[in-house]
Parts: sequence; structure tokens; C-alpha cells
Amino acid sequence: MQSKESFTIRVQAKGDVTLVFIKGALVEEAGVALAAEVGPKIDEGCKRFVIDFGHSLTISSPTVATILDLAERIVDGKGGKLIVSSLTDLNMKVFEMVGIFLYAEACPTVQEAEVQIAI
Repeated sequence: MQSKESFTIRVQAKGDVTLVFIKGALVEEAGVALAAEVGPKIDEGCKRFVIDFGHSLTISSPTVATILDLAERIVDGKGGKLIVSSLTDLNMKVFEMVGIFLYAEACPTVQEAEVQIAI
């Protein structure tokens, strides 16, 4: 999915894990696109997600709120598991402050996240 800010999302199923690769600035429109891509997967019954932020340096407040909402739906709503990977130090602190890590775990790389999600 492409937006005006050259933001892209690539969703890939790997066994029972849904991998979400994000590239570009996560501004408000990106949050809407992220919800449009991941929300239906949650509704379909997917329970294990890895979201990789390795190619996204900027995350806006509305998008952080969307990520928190998705995390709550995955973990509380479906009893699933969410791992975020490749966060910048600033984004790691933001996720800590807003409580995303009450629902999600963090891994330094997407490869480590793939291993961790299987546990």
C-alpha cells in the first residue's frame, strides 16, 4: 500500500505469523493505512504479529495511538502476541511512555523477533 509520503506496508504470512514491514514516515495517513492492513488480519483470526520499523524513523502521535489500539486488539482481544522490531531509541522511549510495551515485546531485529514470536 502506497501513500503520498512514500509510505509502504508489506504484509507477509509466514506460517501462523503475520509479518508487517513498514517503510517511510508514519504520519497520520500511515496509521490509517496500518489499521486497514492489520485490522482485517486480526479479524480473520491471526494472533501472532511482528511489526518491523527498520525503515521508519518518524512515527506521529496518531500513528502511535493506532499501534496501541492494534496491540490491545491482538493481545487482549484475541489472546495473541505482538513483537515490534528495529525501533529507533526515540521510538522505543515513545512506545514505553504510551504503554505499548504492556502489550508488545521489542526485539532489535526482525530476525530476532521471528524467533521470539515462536516461543
